[in-house]
Amino acid sequence: PTGINKRHFVLQDLPSAWDRNAQELSESFEHHAPPLGISTVQKALDKAELLASEIDILLVATCTGQLCPGLSSYIAEGLGCDQQVHTQDITGHGCGAAVPLMHTAAGYLTLHPHATVVTLTVEVCSSAFYISNEVDVLISTCLFGDGASAAVWKSTGGSHSVSNFHSLLLPNEREKVRFKNANGKLKNQLHKSVPALTAKAAKQLLDLYPVRPDVLLTHGGGRDVIEKLETSLEVDHLGSTRHVLENYGNLSSPSVLVALEHQLAQQTDDDSLWLCGFGAGFSAHSCVLEKLT
Repeated sequence: PTGINKRHFVLQDLPSAWDRNAQELSESFEHHAPPLGISTVQKALDKAELLASEIDILLVATCTGQLCPGLSSYIAEGLGCDQQVHTQDITGHGCGAAVPLMHTAAGYLTLHPHATVVTLTVEVCSSAFYISNEVDVLISTCLFGDGASAAVWKSTGGSHSVSNFHSLLLPNEREKVRFKNANGKLKNQLHKSVPALTAKAAKQLLDLYPVRPDVLLTHGGGRDVIEKLETSLEVDHLGSTRHVLENYGNLSSPSVLVALEHQLAQQTDDDSLWLCGFGAGFSAHSCVLEKLT
């Protein structure tokens, strides 16, 4: 009934997450996020037949932990990037970070058209677990899983181009979905109106495109969110979005790019794919990938 069949965690003993204090949760993120991110980027590089030394710009987004220097420093070191690699860490977008990260990559490529840009979203959600009997906290605990997604971007080559970025910021709805500090821990605040709010925002973004894209891909959020999205976006079945939720749970920021990877693996003839992510803020973001001929 939840739409989730399995989730993945970096922890060998998941119940131990419930007993960890704020210090231990922070240390868990610092221990697990770098290797998770490194292995994910390496897979993307292997597919692109590139070496880590060829990365010019490394962009990393996460919301489940904080490091200084940022997580990108650890990822670059672990990959063996060139010392002149430019790194940037993007925080604060929550589950909606993937599309803003892609937008940033597109901006860098405008300035540096010969660069190789890598984007990475990595979330160790088990390092942000907060346990209480509050309904929204219990729902969050049952939804989220650990995961990451990476992509390589260049101005030439590849199978798709990306453009038509749009964002929607509704700070008046901030208290409905955000992290709160609770005794030093991250506590997810999730209002029951979020599915309807998400569906309305996504529809508003989709309506900005004069031609409806062939395939719609979104961050899943949860079963209720997807059902509201399918109604609002007038689509019978968000197949790849549901696939991610079913097999990974709510991955937070990596979700929509994992859905994209699944969709591309189907090798369909669709010319355009619409990506939409949403999360803390409340904010929502979209873009379109178009197949190159």
